[in-house]
Amino acid sequence: MNGTRSWSARGTWLVAALALAAGAVGCQDPDDGGPGAGGGPGKPAASSKTPGDTAGGGTGKGKGEGKESAKPSADSSKKPGSTKKPTPGKKPGPTKKPGGGDTAGALTCDQLRNAELQNSSFRFPDAPEGTIAFTDGRWEGDGVVVELQPQCGVGDVTGDPAADAVAAVKVTTGGTGRFFGLVTWRNDAGTPVPAAVVSLGDRTPVVSIGVSSPTRRATVVYLTRGDDDPAAVVTIRRTAVYRVAEPAMVELHHSDAPYTP
Repeated sequence: MNGTRSWSARGTWLVAALALAAGAVGCQDPDDGGPGAGGGPGKPAASSKTPGDTAGGGTGKGKGEGKESAKPSADSSKKPGSTKKPTPGKKPGPTKKPGGGDTAGALTCDQLRNAELQNSSFRFPDAPEGTIAFTDGRWEGDGVVVELQPQCGVGDVTGDPAADAVAAVKVTTGGTGRFFGLVTWRNDAGTPVPAAVVSLGDRTPVVSIGVSSPTRRATVVYLTRGDDDPAAVVTIRRTAVYRVAEPAMVELHHSDAPYTP
């Protein structure tokens, strides 16, 4: 009797133990591989983005790879081909003449006193042939005297940036002739070079010469006479305007006023 009860109690305990074990197994998460739904020790939860993925969603890259963009460098704002700003207070370089060298300073009337007047390619109409250069405003040879006159004007008449010079010249021959003319000296890097000429005739002294650089014109006042007047007198004060057309000085127009000595 007692043996029967003992086996009955053991069977009841065994059934209870099996039921308890079966309930524990039924509560385990088959996907997690560990006990309980709360996630004890086991695999970590999966991420929706693998560390190191690029913006395109690639996988399998190591740490630090596939960043979406890089920060611009400190010099990225510098534009290509930018020019260097001028240094404050620094003077600009010299002005350039068309086709080359620096702009020369203006000629002076005093420079003409020792300048060349005539050479193989340029001739003063009333002077003898050959090279003529002034020495202190005078040249003499073969009974002919060539003299630079005090009337002179300075300014651009040849069309380059450098100021030229226009002056009167007198040629005295062995007779009664006193021939006057106008000469333009071109400014060649600061050196006066004869470039254009016009003859005013016999005994026609020059009163004044003015040069207008903006218009490249020379205005000349000189004394002359009418066609019927004797050569020994002057009766007209003429104001004439010239332009340079190398090797000539061309009169554009003139106006006359009566002159009484």
